[in-house]
Formats: sequence, structure tokens, C-alpha cells
Amino acid sequence: MLRRGSDGGLRISVQGVHVSFDSPPSRVGKSVGCVSHAHSDHVAAGGRIFATHETIELMRNVWKMTGFFKPVRYGETVDLGENVSLTVLNSGHVLGSAMFRVMGDDMDLVYTGDLNTVETLTTKPADIVDAETLVIESTYGHPSYVFPPRTETTAKILKWVSETIAEGAIPAFKAYSIGKSQELIKLFNEYTKLEVVVGKTVSRASQTYVENGIKLDYTTVGSKEAASTLLSGEAVYIDSQFRNIPTHRRVKWAAVTGWALHYHFSGFSAGFPLSSHADYLHLLEYVEQTNPNKIYVLHGFSKYFASILRKRGFDAVSLDET
Repeated sequence: MLRRGSDGGLRISVQGVHVSFDSPPSRVGKSVGCVSHAHSDHVAAGGRIFATHETIELMRNVWKMTGFFKPVRYGETVDLGENVSLTVLNSGHVLGSAMFRVMGDDMDLVYTGDLNTVETLTTKPADIVDAETLVIESTYGHPSYVFPPRTETTAKILKWVSETIAEGAIPAFKAYSIGKSQELIKLFNEYTKLEVVVGKTVSRASQTYVENGIKLDYTTVGSKEAASTLLSGEAVYIDSQFRNIPTHRRVKWAAVTGWALHYHFSGFSAGFPLSSHADYLHLLEYVEQTNPNKIYVLHGFSKYFASILRKRGFDAVSLDET
């Protein structure tokens, strides 16, 4: 039994065990929750919840969440009782992001959560697993969303930064506090000599990345070091919010999101389609590689993507239609 919760999460029941994905566990019987990653629209608390150590740390450090979290590692299999098991896999989205495989007597299901199939400066590609049933996201599951090669997009970002600084302005980026911001920090650390100043939420997330072995060099807005750096002008600024920056210099903002492939955002000087999600072609490729017997699609262009999969011979349905 599989159903969509009113909170957008997914719930399944197998042999008397109730499993919730990116949603609090139910309050009946043997119930557990699984959090795929630490973005605010996926986190959950209350009851027994499995998540990777990195995701738990991000939830605690960035969102100040508390709860009965059970840390798990990639490749680990947990016995949920009643001959039901839960295996943790890498989804490639952000630090600690996970796919979950639930296996029982008559079930073999993989929930991808948010998925990225290409390597980035801070993440490895998603694991490929041949489950019978695949629950896959389709945020960019439309042929109009085929992203340029990542190296092409990052080259354009670096060029824009160089031009902006040459104008005497400070380049500022609005990006998700978890994932995209750290990729940008890493980009500027490795390919420029510029100092990186970040907003406070980005700083909390970045500290968790550092504590988990990803080297990042940055200062936090509000500190004396950051103030001096912004005064010099030889800096880039990264934040999860469009806000005033404490500097006398002109500031030019850029949005960093996959949606920038087609949309211009008011108040922004530039946009770059750097995404932590798989695009349309990579989603199709992932489905073909895993070759499941049944596919459930959710988020974004789920109805359209499910229809495309059916045309390709897959048994696919959008969970937004059920």
C-alpha cells in the first residue's frame, strides 16, 4: 500500500510496518520515518526517524530541529521487523542526501528523494539500483529543462564575477543554504583568489560540511573579517536570501537555480542554471538504467514525465493524479 500524505510526503505499509518518507511517522503500529535530506521542504520530526548522520547534523545546526533521529550510513541495511528491511543509498543531491530501499516479502521499492546523477564539487552521483518499484522525483521532468554541462555554467559564473568586480561592484549570489551555496564556495575557493563572505544560515550549513570533511574557506557576514573583506571589494557574497549587504560598494545579485534556464528574476542582474537536481535527460537515463517494473512520479512535472515514461513502455503513474 502506497499513498501520498497531506503534507506532501509519501507513506507505505508493508507486512504491518508503516514507513514514511520526508514526512513524520504515523502514530499506529510499527512506524518509522525516513528523511532523504535536510532541505526545509523535506525535513520531518516526531517519532523514530532514520536519516544519515550528515542530514541529522544539518537539521540540528541549520534548522535547530530536535527529535529521535537514528543515524544511518550509505550502504547500511536496517531490520525494521516483520521481515522488512531498509537500505540507505546515495541520492547525489546534497551532503548526506539519501535514497531509501524498502524490501519485504512482496515489496522491493526505492524512494529516490531529490536526485542528482552527475558529480559536483561537493557530491558524488546518485547510486543506481535495480528495484522492482521506483518512486522518483521529477522537479525538472520536462524536455525544456536540459541543463548545459556543469563546466559551462560554472565558467559563465566565474566570468560574470570577474566582470562585476572589474566594474567596482560586489558579486552576490542567492542560492539554497544547503548544497548550492557550498558548491559555489568550493568553486570560488578552487578557481579564484577571491574571499568568500556568506550569510549566517549558509555559514551554519557550511560548518557542517567542513565538519564532514569538505574543505571550505569563507567568512560570515557580521564578523570583523567579513567587514574588511567587503570593504576591499575583492570578494563574493553568498546568501539564501536577497538582502542588503553591509558595504558602501554597489552590489549586483545573481540567482543560482535550475529555473534560471528560462526565467529572469526581478532585481537580479544575472541567473545561472546550476542545479542539484537531475534534468529531464538525466531522469530518463536513470529510469532506463534502473529499469523498474513500476514507477511512481512525484513533484514538478510529474504528470507529464509519467506520460513520457508510459510512451517508452514503462508502467508509470504520477502520484499527483492518485
